[in-house]
Amino acid sequence: MLELSYIVSKWNLIPQSKWENTNIIGVSENSKRIKENFIFVAIVGEHTDGYKYIPEALRKGAVAIVGGKVLPSEVRFEVDRLKIPYFISREPRKFLSELAHILAGDPTKDMVVIGITGTNGKTTVTYMIENILKERQVKVGRFGTLGYQLDDEYIEAVHTTPFAEDLVYLFSKAREKGISHVVMEVSSHSLAQDRVTGIRFNVCGFTNLTQDHLDYHKTMEDYLKAKLKLFELTAELNGCGVVNISDPYGRFFLEIPRLKFFTYGYGGDFHPTDVRLDKRGTTFVINSGFERCNVKMPLIGRYNVLNALCASAIAKVLGIEWEYIKRGLETLRKVPGRFEIIDESTDFTVVVDYAHTEDGLNKVLTTARELTEGRIITVFGCGGNRDKAKRPKMGYTAGIMSDFVIVTSDNPRNEDPMEIIAEIEKGVLSAGRNKGKDFFVIEDREEAIRFAVNFASKGDMVIIAGKGHEPYQIIGDKKIPFDDREVARKYLKERTCLGNIH
Repeated sequence: MLELSYIVSKWNLIPQSKWENTNIIGVSENSKRIKENFIFVAIVGEHTDGYKYIPEALRKGAVAIVGGKVLPSEVRFEVDRLKIPYFISREPRKFLSELAHILAGDPTKDMVVIGITGTNGKTTVTYMIENILKERQVKVGRFGTLGYQLDDEYIEAVHTTPFAEDLVYLFSKAREKGISHVVMEVSSHSLAQDRVTGIRFNVCGFTNLTQDHLDYHKTMEDYLKAKLKLFELTAELNGCGVVNISDPYGRFFLEIPRLKFFTYGYGGDFHPTDVRLDKRGTTFVINSGFERCNVKMPLIGRYNVLNALCASAIAKVLGIEWEYIKRGLETLRKVPGRFEIIDESTDFTVVVDYAHTEDGLNKVLTTARELTEGRIITVFGCGGNRDKAKRPKMGYTAGIMSDFVIVTSDNPRNEDPMEIIAEIEKGVLSAGRNKGKDFFVIEDREEAIRFAVNFASKGDMVIIAGKGHEPYQIIGDKKIPFDDREVARKYLKERTCLGNIH
């Protein structure tokens, strides 16, 4: 509980009407969550305008309204009639986040919080860190794309990084469970929207930066600025950053004032040697100063070596011994939907991966080429209502790096699937692929997967990319049950039953 007068003073709120002091017990940007003695924060988002919900917030007991602009005339009458004060904040999202944490008793104050940002690899790195900490008998929580894991309790994810109030709830719940460490994915959207302000980050990690989310950020410069925010927040609390020096954008993270940091990658403080991979996993040596750690992990791919270096560097910052780092990397059997091999005892290989960017697809197909002497058959599409510029680029990458390409629908959302496919098709054709010969368009995703499985021969590798772990397909505003892994298994079993394995 805080007095309104304290809140007004601390956050430099600008009153737009007369107001009296009162006690505040909660804050929310969701009018449905408002209770007596709450502050409602009216935020204009991508899809909703919080000012439309001020009347509902007032009915539910809001005693003050905070927003980022002059109160619209259509709601001013109701606010004035009830004599509810309205304040302007220069940064309403930041205000919401910080106040929510303070009202909850600052739940991250006595925790170790690890934030991971970057275009690709965030999920895998958080899984690695979680497993390393578990091997050290640390009680740990993990928040990210694949859900929010609070020790033994799982909560399904709505966003990679939840909104501020939901984060406060998760951290409060973690505190109640006696969780001492939380590792979380920190998305560029959450950083741009100040969702993670108020969290006390002890360590942060940067994986890489490649084109994605430009439908939201518009430019790579703005995308980078959003990612840098995590390191700036960490530096404010004298925390430590771990940076992929192999990535061209890594140098920008090293320029943040007061940031203590370690680097990883080729030429970094933590660097790999003797890297070897096959379909059973990856072996390599982690080198750090005069220390060496031999690792044989089940996860496949040279990009996962970099992910492992990031996790290892962060673990060392936290004081974790090498024996637990080694054990944590070697006992992590898989990360759902990340180069996940679908094993149905066939003489060719089917892999499902979340790769939904040009860089992600490039890394997966590079790994595929290292692992197979046969053909690479790639099935993929692109999501609707998302960064359109990457569609032909992904098409070109698939065309250059695959033997056969099958372009299909992904999550079309509110776009016409065939229009999305047409944009991808430009890239595939520019890579020299011939439609109907080594390049096919099959809009129906299940039919595309069926075709690929039946088309594959001994020694081939089928890559089904884009959706990974997702158990649904978004068509219009509906989520239709659909899991690439289950669909692949269905047709692998069908082919086996028909005796159609080459």
